[in-house]
Amino acid sequence: MNPFLRILDKYILKELTLTFLAVLVVLLLITFGSEATKLLADAMQGKIPASVVLQVLLLKIPPALEIILPLVALIGVMLAVGRLYQDQEMVVLNSCAIGPAYFKRVVFLFLIPVALITAWISLQVTPWSYQQERLLISQAQTISPIAGLVPGKFNSLPNNQGVLYTKSIAESGQMESIWLKFADKENDVILVAPVGRFEWIENRVVLVLENGFSYRGLHAAKDVTVQKFARFEGYLPELAQAKLRAKVFEKPTMELFKSTDLNELALLQWRLVTPFGIIVLGLLGLKMSRTGPREGRFAKLFIALVLYIVYNQLLVVGRDGISNGGWPVWLGLWPVTVIFLWFAVTDMKKLPINKAKDWKSRLPFIGEAK
Repeated sequence: MNPFLRILDKYILKELTLTFLAVLVVLLLITFGSEATKLLADAMQGKIPASVVLQVLLLKIPPALEIILPLVALIGVMLAVGRLYQDQEMVVLNSCAIGPAYFKRVVFLFLIPVALITAWISLQVTPWSYQQERLLISQAQTISPIAGLVPGKFNSLPNNQGVLYTKSIAESGQMESIWLKFADKENDVILVAPVGRFEWIENRVVLVLENGFSYRGLHAAKDVTVQKFARFEGYLPELAQAKLRAKVFEKPTMELFKSTDLNELALLQWRLVTPFGIIVLGLLGLKMSRTGPREGRFAKLFIALVLYIVYNQLLVVGRDGISNGGWPVWLGLWPVTVIFLWFAVTDMKKLPINKAKDWKSRLPFIGEAK
């Protein structure tokens, strides 16, 4: 191999890698900033325990990478190669007989490892992360009964067995000004107590209330019974980890291959197409990197973003079409990938229709003779 080409390969691959990582970091910060805001809001509302917010945020990395890596490939390649056009280095390389075919080869070799990593994330890591996120939240709520309670708000008990309100919760777990109503119609009871706490008794969660009152029959057509108690111990609905059915996003890829459900087959097609999007959009970024002498590296960035949105939305529409039976499963989402790949690797100026226009343009008097 020519030593000059060997040095050039290392130089271009280095530029591609550094630009790719820089774009990846920026997009991850934007994505995680949005996700962190949502998780903190959910924690404030009691939907998830505050103690697992950071872990849940980390588990959202694989699904986020599955979405943003194709965009990173598009922007990264476009900016890295676009710098060669802006600094006039591409003119020198073209004069040395280094043309578009060389850059297609180098960019393709750079994108192959990224596509393999994306395939691993999409086919294995993402389903695992969805499953671990659900189990983590479930276990956190099981271990800490008050983790999901928000003071000053009416909190639903597990399995919608009732509503619990407390004015404040101390660090020790002591609750003040407690109001509890069971949802069972046969057990029409409302409990009010100034203090209370959760205790573990015989491996079950027990709500202990002290010096309170119980009201029975408030919503029934009979007399209301009011009783005062010094200590009340009530077993809450079972908080042991429930064996919930895994969501479709949590299912391993091998199970999707054996499935006949349209929703699962649509998800399988999505996972299979995602790694190829790295190569397709990366080569598209190479095509979009060509700029004129007076154009900057960011001249076509908006157009590139529009193309990415169109590509991604076409995949979403195709996935929805497979889910509802409006698009054949055997065809999958591959037409979108093939069309964009053809557009990425084809030089529009060399198409036969453009050659015909060039031939006519060389005959200035054609059409003028009568």
